[in-house]
Amino acid sequence: MVTPSPNSRPPLVQIRGMDFSYGRTRVLHDISLEIECHRVTALIGPSGCGKSTLLRCINRMNDRVVGARVTKGAVMVKGKNIHDADVDLTRLRRQVGMVFQKSNPFPKSLYENVAYGLRIHGEKRKDVLDEAVERALRHAVLWDELKDRLRANALTLSGGQQQRLCIARAIATRPEVLLLDEPCSALDPISTLKIEELMHQLSRNHTIIMVTHNMQQAARVSHHTAFLHLGRLVEFAPTEELFTHPREKLTESYLRGTFS
Repeated sequence: MVTPSPNSRPPLVQIRGMDFSYGRTRVLHDISLEIECHRVTALIGPSGCGKSTLLRCINRMNDRVVGARVTKGAVMVKGKNIHDADVDLTRLRRQVGMVFQKSNPFPKSLYENVAYGLRIHGEKRKDVLDEAVERALRHAVLWDELKDRLRANALTLSGGQQQRLCIARAIATRPEVLLLDEPCSALDPISTLKIEELMHQLSRNHTIIMVTHNMQQAARVSHHTAFLHLGRLVEFAPTEELFTHPREKLTESYLRGTFS
């Protein structure tokens, strides 16, 4: 496990010896990770290794699946176990936002898409909503493209713009952690580059944890990388170290493409 350097902030997210099951099937085994504040952490590994399941554990999105549960260990956000009885799920998901693999804008205006989370939390003041929408769109590098068409339907945007709009919607409520589940998998290379550049900018104010099948992308955008296989954490290290000097033979085999 990577531990923060003496001058860094304490880990924002800590996963401690976690097992996770769907019904009687255990899919994650004894996972322990510490996620540093204002860094991008990539989760890589073959299909079915548990990357997305692990990501969804961090804001309890798996709660929506019948029989899904943490059977051992804990997920901590800012030192608080997110499965404690007094945890408010709405507040947790405001603190830990998520963007999914397939862009999912609502069939509403661009403005209402970005303002949605704030309205859910009871914000009605127009000046506050206006400021939040502009701020989020600027941070998602969309303001200059869309500022004159905020009443247009979000479904009229290109795929890359829709994904950035979903990121703007996620960050409008100022989450401390942003979960990205393969955010570029359905995008063209130009849109992918824009999302990657956006991740660099967002990491100044947000802690980002992303799932990606693209190892080159992980190498380009992340500070730390975790390699998973068959529901187990094989290796977790600074990205450059993991890609150039992996400690585990299984990691080396996967990175070289000789994995079977």
